Amino acid sequence: MAQMMAPNHLQDLSKSLCESARKGNLSQSILFVGREGAGKFALVMDLARTLLCENDRSACGQCQSCRQVSRFLYPDFLLLFPFPNIKPESKKHTIFHFSDPVTSAARFSEETRDAVEEFRHKKLSDPFYLPNYEKREIIPVEVVRDLIGSLAKKPLEGGRRVVGILNVEKMAFGAADLFLKTVEEPPQNTHLLLTTSRPDLLYPTLLSRTQRIKVPLMPEEAVFSLLKERLGLDDAVTTYLARLGHGSPGSAICLYENELLERREKVLGIFMKLLARDPIGQIIADIEALYGGFKSKYDDIKLDFQIIETIIHDLFFVGENGLDNHLVNFDIKDKFQKIKPPPGEILDIWNEVCAETRRACGINNVAPDAGMMFFYISCAEALAGAGRPKYTLP
Repeated sequence: MAQMMAPNHLQDLSKSLCESARKGNLSQSILFVGREGAGKFALVMDLARTLLCENDRSACGQCQSCRQVSRFLYPDFLLLFPFPNIKPESKKHTIFHFSDPVTSAARFSEETRDAVEEFRHKKLSDPFYLPNYEKREIIPVEVVRDLIGSLAKKPLEGGRRVVGILNVEKMAFGAADLFLKTVEEPPQNTHLLLTTSRPDLLYPTLLSRTQRIKVPLMPEEAVFSLLKERLGLDDAVTTYLARLGHGSPGSAICLYENELLERREKVLGIFMKLLARDPIGQIIADIEALYGGFKSKYDDIKLDFQIIETIIHDLFFVGENGLDNHLVNFDIKDKFQKIKPPPGEILDIWNEVCAETRRACGINNVAPDAGMMFFYISCAEALAGAGRPKYTLP
């Protein structure tokens, strides 16, 4: 077997699955479940190469099938993933090889095509890569319809076909319903390899008709080493990113590239003023300055919720022994050591309000500036002895 794409912590799992594929014992529909950027894609690629290899399914890396699969060029390897529809008014190009360039209704702009090509290129060179699109990415129903249509035909090459769908939970409304029939009755000689980080968003039928495989997280020390090599940051910041990534190097790199450190400084500044009992008017002014421009874009503040959660987490451990082993914000531990944290019951309220605000903004479309104003003022009131908020968000 040629060198696997799976990282070290997943190689035993990959070898076991590939051995099942060689023996013909592999389930026809597999759902890999795990954090984004933790290596699920590498398992899909290792299995695809094994199933389609011309040399006794050995994933030899030398045959034409292996070489073409590794470059997304093999006609019977159908890889689908979410993407942003940039300039939706432009419908010029098909962007997946299973879409008929003449009859397909799944047509997109040149900018969308470029974004898809960039994802393919970066994902091949870095299996942990996570895109950071400005627009929400989905798997459109038109593309799923093309995929299903292509599965009605016989495989073009060796008689076997592999369908890989990344982040299957991001299928658009109607697309998942269309795809369920394929999961319930996969075509002969076709393997479905699906990935998700949110199994709670999938239909129960899809969950029941697939073999679910939980993908282990990368150990913190391995994430640290990878980040150190990729980013070249000092050890303290690298430790912070490794802990924030929770076993996903892809998530850690994506967060860092999204101005994480600058954002954390601003969020922590508000917490410092809360803990110093600064006048509420000053705190409100800071909240308005930080969130006033985000009117309706929840994606812009998802990072802030992660930062807030780690700040509250670390406040629980201030003053405890073994602080270095528990602190997420390891690189600024000196700042936390100077803080007198509020009692645990106050921190519990902060956690509850954070979860409520995140749910309200992310699911119920509460404006981020209004949600964050509710959160910080609720924290201030709890600190002043008012207990849990008197009001709730929708």
